[in-house]
Amino acid sequence: MTFQEVARLYLRTPTKKLKRGKSATAQHCLNWMGHKLPSGLRDPVTRKVYRYSKFHHDKNPHLKIVMDKTSGRFHNKDIGTLISNDVTEMEDSLIFEKGMSPSGVNNYVKYLRALCNYAKSKRSVKFLDFPEFEVVEPDGREETLTAKQARDLIQHLDPLRADMVEMSLATGQRNGNITLMRWDWIHPKHTNVSVPALSTKNGERLMLVLNKDAKRILAKRLEIQSRVRDEHPSFSTEYVFAQIDPKGKSFGKPFARTSVTNKTWKQACAKAGLPSTTRFHTLRHTFASWHSGVGTTVEELMLAGGWKSAAAARRYIHRDEADTVRISARTEGMLYQ
Repeated sequence: MTFQEVARLYLRTPTKKLKRGKSATAQHCLNWMGHKLPSGLRDPVTRKVYRYSKFHHDKNPHLKIVMDKTSGRFHNKDIGTLISNDVTEMEDSLIFEKGMSPSGVNNYVKYLRALCNYAKSKRSVKFLDFPEFEVVEPDGREETLTAKQARDLIQHLDPLRADMVEMSLATGQRNGNITLMRWDWIHPKHTNVSVPALSTKNGERLMLVLNKDAKRILAKRLEIQSRVRDEHPSFSTEYVFAQIDPKGKSFGKPFARTSVTNKTWKQACAKAGLPSTTRFHTLRHTFASWHSGVGTTVEELMLAGGWKSAAAARRYIHRDEADTVRISARTEGMLYQ
């Protein structure tokens, strides 16, 4: 099926809020990807493009006025052939050709991901290599922590959140995969964790090997839950990071994903001297940057953290000035040796 065929079906699928189909933003984003201007208007006068777009919009109100010389990237493309590099090139086009902000680009990424998941699950489209969808980070946002900053953050968090941070730094996993990690995902010997397809961002099963730090956290949580179970026989949970306050309403349940970085998180960040923009996802960036700093290759990083493409993994690597100086010094004196 072509991109336009799947998009047409997807956009007409009712939602809980809109029985007539998807939102105007979804229409806007996907129509920009699938509809191409005629060759005579590829270097157009703005007024002519507007009239051309309005003509089609009047014929079909679902077709928003979004056409320009950058639109139609996936025009007549078999959606099953989309790969991660196509997503990256689309993001570059939106940023450098259209001058769009990161938050705007992320809207396009979000709806393209939704469309691909719809094609895979509802239309039985077989993808050659299901693309990886990574959000574009706003400029100037703190993307990685030093070891000292990470220790300071852990020190000021409650024990459960602290263990979740350590597990994320050990595995590079996202908030959702850590928060909802279940014991039946873990190998009996704690050697690896198998995240089922329904719980991953790209809809594919993820297998991760656990290092000593991750194994230590698992053993710690197992011991804590065993002690709680001895004291409160009614305690039962399938989650690694279940809440253990017997007086709480969520006794035995995991945090809601948004609750992990609530007021408690922000207060801990402030006490640790971290920027207010520090998120749980910052830990995934930190994981990648730490690995890169000790010589882990991009290919190895993809295996360690579960990235599907080298381009996606590279976005998480952030070098500081000291790293740059150290890399530059590697070839000093080679000319005259």
